[in-house]
Amino acid sequence: MDTGSTFYKKAFDIYMRTGAPVELSLKQSHPTTHYIWRTRNDSKVRSAHAANDGKIFAWNNPPETGHPGQAYGCRCRAIAYVPGVSEFMDISLSNVNDTGPEWSSADFVNHYFYGNADSVALRKVGHLEKIVAAYWKNVEGRLKGQIADEARKNIGQTFFYPFDNKYYMESVVFSIGRTKIGGLFFGTSTPKNGVLEVIGEIEFYLTDKFTDPLDLGFDLPLAQVYDIFDSWNGSVRGLVQKNRTKSRFKY
Repeated sequence: MDTGSTFYKKAFDIYMRTGAPVELSLKQSHPTTHYIWRTRNDSKVRSAHAANDGKIFAWNNPPETGHPGQAYGCRCRAIAYVPGVSEFMDISLSNVNDTGPEWSSADFVNHYFYGNADSVALRKVGHLEKIVAAYWKNVEGRLKGQIADEARKNIGQTFFYPFDNKYYMESVVFSIGRTKIGGLFFGTSTPKNGVLEVIGEIEFYLTDKFTDPLDLGFDLPLAQVYDIFDSWNGSVRGLVQKNRTKSRFKY
């Protein structure tokens, strides 16, 4: 745990137990002049605090919301900020929710023969959440490094970064198999206090075809190949070192 978090947690615990003003405890103990505001990144975070997430504030010049933890029920944290040294990269996924009952392998096969080749949205057949979870476990660290590398090539500019690959998903959803997942990052790379502030959005997509489920190698009567597709989003905010060799975010 970083030093700033330790001091801040101690001060906040004192406040909760005794009512001692948080700001007085912090003034006595925080080790840096500035901090990075971090939320819990869940649905309980109030909108004003979500807007502060990842931004740098000075202890002697609080934002309109007050410092993290000062508002009633606030669970946000202050992470010690050291100019030119501190790094983080967050990618928050959204629009990842299943909207229909989960299809079995038999359901996929039945649609192959009797579905009139109608395309299938993965979320409508109950498998988007598990596919995205498996994909994200595989690529999260690599994608953060790739975006950071592109940010270093485009300092002070708006930039785009397309990416895609094929992934074996049989162990997650047998009928999906080897599917293409990719996306497009678009955002900015801004020099700030010795590091680069990276802010942007990602549009993810998945495409696949369901074909020859019995693996017989030829077309069967009434069989219809059909597309499987879906999309979701991501929000990116981070601070990364300009010098790639000193950064933990690189690919």
